Amino acid sequence: MEKLLGLEQNYLVAYWDQRGCGKSFNKNISPKTINLQQMADDLISCTRQLLELYHQEKAILIGYSIGATVGLMAAVKNSGLFSELFLVGIDIDLPSANTYTQEFIEQTARERKNSKWMKLAGELRGMPMLETKAFQKRAQLLTDMGGINTKAIYQQLLFATVKNMLFSREYKFADIPKTIKGMEFCQNALLPEFDGLDLFKHIEKVGVPVHFIQGKKDAVAPYQITVDYFNYLQAPAKSFTSFEESAHMPQYEEPGKFAGLIKEKLAGRD
Repeated sequence: MEKLLGLEQNYLVAYWDQRGCGKSFNKNISPKTINLQQMADDLISCTRQLLELYHQEKAILIGYSIGATVGLMAAVKNSGLFSELFLVGIDIDLPSANTYTQEFIEQTARERKNSKWMKLAGELRGMPMLETKAFQKRAQLLTDMGGINTKAIYQQLLFATVKNMLFSREYKFADIPKTIKGMEFCQNALLPEFDGLDLFKHIEKVGVPVHFIQGKKDAVAPYQITVDYFNYLQAPAKSFTSFEESAHMPQYEEPGKFAGLIKEKLAGRD
């Protein structure tokens, strides 16, 4: 992301992985601590520590997917820590999103007359997304259909993730299997709660300026749901930017436009 977006040229940037993910996974973590409220509290704690360490008053937060959801929850709990929120492909209403996703899968399989996809679509119909096996099965199909990233299939994204870890100064080869185990562990712990998420019922107001960034081709966090929530959410200031050629990852699919938007919104800030 540093190479793609170049935000480090103008800002001090910290990347945060939720508990249990990346190198933070260990077998002694209790699944009961993997929940949205705890993750929001973790984000608040990390932000406080960073602000104190670097002698800053507030942080600019960019959240991606469920990270955007957690970021919004943290800002509701403690708006004084954040000056701006950028919510990218935010997860809002999972029951409605799951229905949309299944319809997208079935329609795409029919339109492309792909018998393998049609078979998988039938297997996924009515399957609850409550554990990682089902979730990953759907994610792989969605990615190959272009509903998550319009520029890469599942195997390409998986390879890129492993490659990034291999060439990162922060990761060793031995960290890769631990990271994969952590991903599975966190998904299994979080998916039952995540499956019923509905921000319309829980967050109607936040005391921080909010910028929504949404791919129009997103099959995971549907575009129209995000538009509806943008109109619903009360905030001191709001903006909504559509990424016409992106699905769920505009930061990777249209990085030039994405970086330009962030810098434009923050122009003139100290």
